[in-house]
Amino acid sequence: MARPNIAFVESSLSGNSFEADLARKAIETLGDRADITEVDYKDLPLLNEKEEFPDPDAALAILDKFKNADAVWVFVSEYKHNIPVAVKNLFDWLTTGDRQQAIDQKPVAITGVGGFKGIFGRIQLGDLLEDNGMRVFPVEVGLSVPEEAFQTGDWVFNEADIEAVRMQAEDFLKFISMNEVK
Repeated sequence: MARPNIAFVESSLSGNSFEADLARKAIETLGDRADITEVDYKDLPLLNEKEEFPDPDAALAILDKFKNADAVWVFVSEYKHNIPVAVKNLFDWLTTGDRQQAIDQKPVAITGVGGFKGIFGRIQLGDLLEDNGMRVFPVEVGLSVPEEAFQTGDWVFNEADIEAVRMQAEDFLKFISMNEVK
């Protein structure tokens, strides 16, 4: 496989979130070894049976991004022991009807904000994605945001955080090449 195209999904719909900080660190770590497609899904309506077909423009644009991606990397935080509703809605759209083909058998990595406490959301997300045909990368990372970052809004990554993201990126690139969708 040439340089893979990885669709990046952040659970926060804000570009200045801790998930966005983590995604930017992953992009920096990947360097020129992958093309990144950032998935903006804030305009995606809640899925319901009456609006499911035809797809709204927002859903079609997102679907194209996933179809053109070789893999997916999700940066997620936990919200009350669950994955955020917007992320669940995104993958509900992608796993309904013919849309499933856009993610079927694609490798997916999960990186979490919230450290150990965020494990519930990461487990739920992994189960959801695996149940819907994705190849979940078995090494997930959950980083804790330092308390001072909540006051300043700036997350300064320590060496252990950077190394965890670097190792996950290295191993995920290998996983993508081993699990190339034919």
